[in-house]
Amino acid sequence: MSGQAAPKPATAPAVPQAMPLKSTVEGEGWKARPIKLKIFGNLIQEVVNKNLCMYCGACIASCPIDILFHSEKEEPVMRGTCAACQVCYYSCPRIELPVAEIERQVFGRSRTAEEAILGIHVGAYSVKSKDPDVARRAQDGGAVTSLLLYALDRKIIDYAVNSGLTSGKPWRPEPQIARTKEDLLNHAGSRYTPGGQVGGLAEVAIPNRSVVNFQEERIALVGLPCELQGSWRMGTHWIAAPKLARNLVFTIGLFCSKVFDYQKMMVDYVQGKRGIDLNNVTKVNIKRNRLLVYVGDKLAIDEPVEAVAAAAREECNVCVDYSAELADIAVGAIGSSPGWSTVITRSPRGDEILRGAVESGYLDMKPLDPVGKGIKFLEKLCEKKRLRDPSAYLRHETAFPKPEPTLVPLEIPH
Repeated sequence: MSGQAAPKPATAPAVPQAMPLKSTVEGEGWKARPIKLKIFGNLIQEVVNKNLCMYCGACIASCPIDILFHSEKEEPVMRGTCAACQVCYYSCPRIELPVAEIERQVFGRSRTAEEAILGIHVGAYSVKSKDPDVARRAQDGGAVTSLLLYALDRKIIDYAVNSGLTSGKPWRPEPQIARTKEDLLNHAGSRYTPGGQVGGLAEVAIPNRSVVNFQEERIALVGLPCELQGSWRMGTHWIAAPKLARNLVFTIGLFCSKVFDYQKMMVDYVQGKRGIDLNNVTKVNIKRNRLLVYVGDKLAIDEPVEAVAAAAREECNVCVDYSAELADIAVGAIGSSPGWSTVITRSPRGDEILRGAVESGYLDMKPLDPVGKGIKFLEKLCEKKRLRDPSAYLRHETAFPKPEPTLVPLEIPH
């Protein structure tokens, strides 16, 4: 009819495409769902630039594309293009360290009221190596070297990741892999500057660096308290790199009050101010608040440790763990007589390894008096370190829990 538009031809209603059920968890399951990605640049801003990085090496070991490395500045560096996977960020124990949660995963329980100061433990002992080679070259009672030697000889582990010295920079520590007694003796003794110890696990897990078959071989890791914090943060959080803890048989932690900057302590002070060639130094020790440096068998420096106070690293001011509370076996000198090492076993596995080494003739052992002067002094040092402020990173539970996938049903027309 005139003045009326022609009717439009009828069209069939659009049929929505059938869609499969969709998970609410984004990514492949190991990625986070943050509004903003947290990558290595964030780690630099939030940790390194704020002097919180203790150079544990967890970010270096966890990087899945192998672009993070150790550096002479004693902090991680990137050489390559970041994949924005976020693994390094969430592996860092100074982004977050939920100690109570990690203790439940590592030890299978929470600490008791009686363990408030020393942390979870099974027993406390004084031990001394029975091997004359170890006793001559190791620190104090030689406990760490003897425990690792026993574990290697008995095939409990295939190798240990411990601290050794670089060839080009005398007395600069770096992660080393030990398979033999000779390796262990070459790595024996204490260092008081950081070496990115956990980064040594990169030698295990990254194909183009690997010197071992990480899928088959069993590991022991030796580190400072902060380094073991990095290892367990990396090994327990779902966004980090738990595969690196898969073959970790046991850990040995070293008592620690603080560490020092290599350049300021060893180069500027020992070599520069005191005129001692670092190539000639045979041993460095800190005992009873005194810095002891040996050249051959001669004691070349014996003075208050305050002489190198300016070399102390700033990040130690937020660390509250003196006695390596996340180790299977914690070792130090405090609490025992000269020539003996104090050993705290924290897990049944650690206690079994210690007793096996004693029964096999590697170590002499005697119990520490639980109310004696040695333990009381150790507890005093633990409490003193607890006075530092860890609020920047220490948590009871993680703020980044793993989301539980839920399936969202979609309406599919018939």
